[in-house]
Amino acid sequence: MIRLIRPTARDIGASFLNRRGVPTTVLCRSLATLEYNAHELHDDDSHHSHNNTAHQHCAHSLLILGKPGGGKGTISGKILADFPQFRHVSTGDELRQHVRNQTPLGLEAKKFMDEGCLVPDNIMIRMVMGDAVEAIKNGQSLLLDGFPRTMEQAVALDKSLDVDMVINLCIPNETIIERISDRWIHPASGRVYNYAYKPPKVVGKDDETGETLVQREDDKPESVLKRLQKYEQATAPLVKYYEEKGVIQTFRGTMSDVIYPEVKKWLDNQLAEDAAATV
Repeated sequence: MIRLIRPTARDIGASFLNRRGVPTTVLCRSLATLEYNAHELHDDDSHHSHNNTAHQHCAHSLLILGKPGGGKGTISGKILADFPQFRHVSTGDELRQHVRNQTPLGLEAKKFMDEGCLVPDNIMIRMVMGDAVEAIKNGQSLLLDGFPRTMEQAVALDKSLDVDMVINLCIPNETIIERISDRWIHPASGRVYNYAYKPPKVVGKDDETGETLVQREDDKPESVLKRLQKYEQATAPLVKYYEEKGVIQTFRGTMSDVIYPEVKKWLDNQLAEDAAATV
């Protein structure tokens, strides 16, 4: 279930994460009323009422984990098509939009980005919580993509939002390396080719200009392997954390079209069990 914890105004001023008082847990369940303070949870909603009521809806926070190039985007798209009650929250896209629109959150994040630093977790969590408030207000559930990425981030997020379902896509490194290293580009036009499913007419040459194709440094096998190893090191404790909470399901395979039916079956069962429990 989506569980929002409302900090006090004083705690918001000090830190979004370091609350001084005892947090109030708010559960969103079928036939239950969820009240939240939009002003306290979202800086941009200062003109909203302090006592809004969400739709009566059984809402969830679903996190999807997957290696770079492991089909996470494809699976997410299929979930959103089959389960329209979910709202996709891609933190990378959301962050870029905040920066582009020069929102208070975006301006704060840009300071760190301009210095080549990672955006602090508390900023990312405030951004996620803004989406959580909007989703609940519209009777939606959340599909979290891109955050949390580490156990530390998950623990911090848990203070504000309860992630109650996690999909872990486990694709062999060899499959991902082969998939990404088959990708070559034409620098001048940005045209992308892949020798596995969209090869150029002439090996190593752009179809339109005949110019030489190149492989980005990030797409070279050794670079891909380093990224995958870094991901596994950061994610292994996160997977264990959600295993101990009993909310994660791991799906193994090499093709999204084969994996997704199992994902859909699991999600159907989870949602059906929850709906039955709230009747």
